[in-house]
Amino acid sequence: MIPLSKKNKKKRYKEELEERLISLIASLFGGILRGSRRERLLSKYVENECEKIDRLMELYVRYSDRVKAETERLNQLELDDLEIDEEEKYNRKLDSGLYTLQASPSPPFFLALPNESKNRAVLKQHKLTKKDVKDILQEYHDNIGDLDGPEEKERAQSKILKFISAFT
Repeated sequence: MIPLSKKNKKKRYKEELEERLISLIASLFGGILRGSRRERLLSKYVENECEKIDRLMELYVRYSDRVKAETERLNQLELDDLEIDEEEKYNRKLDSGLYTLQASPSPPFFLALPNESKNRAVLKQHKLTKKDVKDILQEYHDNIGDLDGPEEKERAQSKILKFISAFT
């Protein structure tokens, strides 16, 4: 293992903390499916001119950029005649931030915003398109495993399809 400098350790710690926080927020939203608790939680994210959503979108964009860069790097390796199978590609993208991007609760926030114009404004502000978000969700849908059984896989895929349909 290569020793990390203090600067790199601090950066890596910050990234790990962000990843854990994103996962925690996603779990929180996943555990509260409907009702007044969910409405209250959503209201916390849309208050103060959606500042919490803006912060999550900043993280979403950063991880999205990292995954795009890794995808381009992997595509370049293929052009250089290095053989990389699909599973290896997917694992490398997961390592570059795809897991955090897929776990990010940002897409559900679009559904919480009161109207389409706000949705577009948030995407435009962060230089994203609906297609960008849809592609990430589609890749997540396509790679959901059945470790918890086929019923759980189907339930998870169905949930993701609902989000995907919101971006069409």
